[in-house]
Amino acid sequence: MKKVYLTVVAVWLGASILLAGPGPGSPAPNFTLPDTALVNHSLTEFTGKVVLLNFWTSW
Repeated sequence: MKKVYLTVVAVWLGASILLAGPGPGSPAPNFTLPDTALVNHSLTEFTGKVVLLNFWTSW
């Protein structure tokens, strides 16, 4: 029983790592966010440029 449990956990962990999303060096998925003037910008507008996202909060 313990072998079956460990196998299931190993398969689940491996699948979650593979399906987690893009890895280093792969393109980011496209998304759209508003700027401070509420104008929407998508990531594809900045193709070939360095983009820095700062998700900051004041909790």
